[in-house]
Amino acid sequence: MTTVPTEVFDPEAEVTETPRRADAVRNRERVIKAAEEVFGEHGLEAGIPEIAEKAGVGKGTVYRNFETKEDLVSAVLAARLARFNDMTVAAIDEDDAWEAFRALLLKAIQGKMATRNYLIGLNHQGKSELLEYERKRSKVLLGQLMERAIEQGKMRPDAEAGDVSVLFGGICRVLNEQGEEDPKVWLRQADLVIDAFRVQK
Repeated sequence: MTTVPTEVFDPEAEVTETPRRADAVRNRERVIKAAEEVFGEHGLEAGIPEIAEKAGVGKGTVYRNFETKEDLVSAVLAARLARFNDMTVAAIDEDDAWEAFRALLLKAIQGKMATRNYLIGLNHQGKSELLEYERKRSKVLLGQLMERAIEQGKMRPDAEAGDVSVLFGGICRVLNEQGEEDPKVWLRQADLVIDAFRVQK
């Protein structure tokens, strides 16, 4: 069973899981990857049979790994968030924290453009230990990057990690509802959000 530290949260720690056979691990990863692609193309209305076919496995394999569709959605979200968190770790090591913050969010918006048919995660309330772990990790890591940008005098001192999800999530939801498909519009709106975090002169 996946475990998440509850007393002292270490964003660099990894979630531990019960050992699984190599083929079982590969199948699970294939199902998650396929689900992300299918949801991106058809939205959350897409069914398990479509996902199983995309993954090249039987429906039974999907259900052995994920008892419900909600569990699968949470796993997809956790995988997406884990990738964002890994990018944030790399951004923290950059010399210019502000430019690293800007590049991180622009890269994130490009990812959301590719999956705008299911902008889940903005208001998704699904729960899994792994998803909760990645959410905590995201808040801590993004906070560390923003603290560096504040210390370097380029980000407004009252900026917080939670502000990013509120502002960023807002533009993504609106652009998705409007059916906006022009990448230039998405990137312009992302830049406006990023500029809101810039230190006031």
